[in-house]
Amino acid sequence: MKRYHRGLWSPCSRFESWPASRRHARASRSMPDRSATVDEKSDSIQTRPAESLAAVVLAGGLGTRMRSRLPKEFHPLAGRPLLRYVLDAVEALPVAQRILVTSPAKAALCSQLGADWEIALQEEPLGTGHALGCALPLLRPDIRWVLLVFGDHPLLRGEDLARLLSAALQQRPLAAVLTTLLPDPAAYGRIQRDPDGRVTGVIEAREDANHYAGPVEVVSGATIYWRAWLEDALPRLPRSPSGEYYHTALIGLAAAERSGEAVITVVAPPETALGVNDRVDLARAEAILRDRIVQAHQRAGVTIVDPATTWIEPTVEIEPDARIEPFTILAGRTRIAQGARIGPHAVVHDSVVGPDSTVVASVLESAVLGARVRVGPYSHLRPGTIVEDDVHIGNFAELKNAHVGRATRIGHVSYIGDAELGERVNIGAGTVTCNFDGVAKHRTVIEDEAFIGSDTMLVAPVQVGRGARTGAGSVVTKDVAPGTTVVGVPARPVGARRQRRTGETGA
Repeated sequence: MKRYHRGLWSPCSRFESWPASRRHARASRSMPDRSATVDEKSDSIQTRPAESLAAVVLAGGLGTRMRSRLPKEFHPLAGRPLLRYVLDAVEALPVAQRILVTSPAKAALCSQLGADWEIALQEEPLGTGHALGCALPLLRPDIRWVLLVFGDHPLLRGEDLARLLSAALQQRPLAAVLTTLLPDPAAYGRIQRDPDGRVTGVIEAREDANHYAGPVEVVSGATIYWRAWLEDALPRLPRSPSGEYYHTALIGLAAAERSGEAVITVVAPPETALGVNDRVDLARAEAILRDRIVQAHQRAGVTIVDPATTWIEPTVEIEPDARIEPFTILAGRTRIAQGARIGPHAVVHDSVVGPDSTVVASVLESAVLGARVRVGPYSHLRPGTIVEDDVHIGNFAELKNAHVGRATRIGHVSYIGDAELGERVNIGAGTVTCNFDGVAKHRTVIEDEAFIGSDTMLVAPVQVGRGARTGAGSVVTKDVAPGTTVVGVPARPVGARRQRRTGETGA
């Protein structure tokens, strides 16, 4: 169940209003127990009850540079809200408590959270240090470590956070900082070290007059703090010239309070530091994320002919030996089976493509294809369409809420909606199931081995029996018995039409 807290700082009193229970036993808990032993690996970290970790995600900024009515964290990135990637990275860790800090103006972010997330509201935008302070009153008594991450850093990976936590549990610092190396530090805070290589602080870009000849180590947006020390240190944060409190100033406080490795760093890939502030950053993050996804599939045995023109969302599953042609988009809960070929110019969303099937220059939405199915070019399979094995769907066909039996052929320019097609049915060019009468939808049933002639109109509700046939241009308004051939407008059995003509001529 989500819990809400409206923050704890005011611009003047800062932490003076803390409950006394939040300051208990500070002297005995101000330093981590460096004698503790930890048995953990970067890919599988287990924290003991005494090592409980809380994750605090900062998402309080208004994101004005996005120039959008939509909160920054809701902007889609490879088909998912930007914030979702950060939450997934956090949830990959053995986190005992999860807290999101946001602005009252962005309460809609709560819809992205699970029931085990808690909300702290930052009433005034007074910086990252202030936002972190807003989360502290929610911390449970058993929490010993606090992970701070930013909600607009979607390229943060769970494995990098796991390495950071592993280092913190082994080396027991006051602060463990995830950093990266950039040729141009740009607007990022820069790590400062003494001649022995120990971290002494972080200098913000606007305060740094140095010129760098090589790569610069910068903070990447994730830090783990020893909780007891953090509670003591936050009230001592200096206020910046801009009037805000920056959490990076905590690094200098930690380095000044303890000799040795009071602050440690773990280096992550450069893209980890990319925070999304505007649409240019969003596009950069999308490109990097798409490249990660494509490479992961390639290493798993999938052929992707042109990664630069292939868009695959992270929720897509592709089996080895599938082939993805250029200009293809795979989105949502799509699954592509072994040996399938998708594209070029295909869009597949929330669909299943069976083994050895082919989709060329067509659109699939919430559709299911069996094995050895061929679709396209230029066809559209809409939600509710299920296609059994060995079916051929040619060009300019549209199917909606239709079940197509094995080995059926829909060759050209047809609409099959709200229909049940049996096995080995032939649908001629120009066939339309007239499923809507202006008020309600109705269903068409075509049984096994029926032959539907070109330009047939099937006015639902209607049923065509097994082995029945319709002549070209027929308008079928009544059920057709098995084995019967109907023609005409309205369509009648061939024998009945002959009898009628004979009676009219008196022959």
